[in-house]
Amino acid sequence: MEELLLSAMKKIIEKCYHHNLTLNDEKEINYGVQLKFSRGELEIPLNIYFSKKKGVSYVIGGSPKNLLRWEMEQIVSSKQTIATHKKSMHNWKMWAGSDESGKGDFFGALVTASFIMTEKIQKDISTWGIQDSKKIKDSDIIKLAKRLYKNYRSHIEVLVLRPQKYNELYKKFREKNKKLNALLAWMHTRIILNLKEKHNFEGAVVDKFSSDSNLISSLKDFKEIKLVHRIKAEEDSAVACASIIARYHFLQSIDELSEKYGIKFPKGASKKVISQGKIFAEKFSLERLNEVAKIHFVTYEKIEATLNKKEIK
Repeated sequence: MEELLLSAMKKIIEKCYHHNLTLNDEKEINYGVQLKFSRGELEIPLNIYFSKKKGVSYVIGGSPKNLLRWEMEQIVSSKQTIATHKKSMHNWKMWAGSDESGKGDFFGALVTASFIMTEKIQKDISTWGIQDSKKIKDSDIIKLAKRLYKNYRSHIEVLVLRPQKYNELYKKFREKNKKLNALLAWMHTRIILNLKEKHNFEGAVVDKFSSDSNLISSLKDFKEIKLVHRIKAEEDSAVACASIIARYHFLQSIDELSEKYGIKFPKGASKKVISQGKIFAEKFSLERLNEVAKIHFVTYEKIEATLNKKEIK
């Protein structure tokens, strides 16, 4: 289910990107996710739902008079596949690639990782099977990440926000009227700048998770860093390495929490996640979900609702 929904999201985001629509916000809703796109001052929401019976479906929100509505209808109904841009994203000799993991997972950490790539390293790892971590089994992720650490430790920078710290920072960002993408931009910026102190790379490639303004504003005081911020950035070898390392640390965070609390924490935000969240809350209390999960997710409310039903009975 999650794979089909994520695939549909990625295709819509890519199509909107080619229509010069910017992804401003993303949030989980019942049976799906809501994406908000904008161009200039205009904004339009799109709900993407998934069910086993109907598959993936789309509902365009906002006013019927919204000037973006007709265009969004064309994007959603279009059966055409947008050709992937196969040209090189840059011609740098040394560059950073940055990606994240855990953004859509209720349990576990949010992780950003960055990797410094050179032409020599690119050649050396060409036979390793390095690609977007979403296309690699978790067992192979672990092997590849360990191999990258063994050979290129000084080329790696990671920031892991475990649930309690994540919830604390997320709350502070929301108090400033900033959303998750602003927090992600801050995380990517920190690791890129940390690597800049160690390596004089020419630029950075970051997977496009929000509008360019979020990341560019975070990097505004560091104009010497050239930035490529785009969808499917994992096609770049540095970003692919970063995605593997980020996923590796996310998997570690899940394993650490499972061992600490004696509960197997699943990935994603499925019904199984709600079930395990309920088990945790019954054992340790609902409030302590803050220690293992991202509590701003709708999943938290669903767990709370299941507990309240039990209390009523």
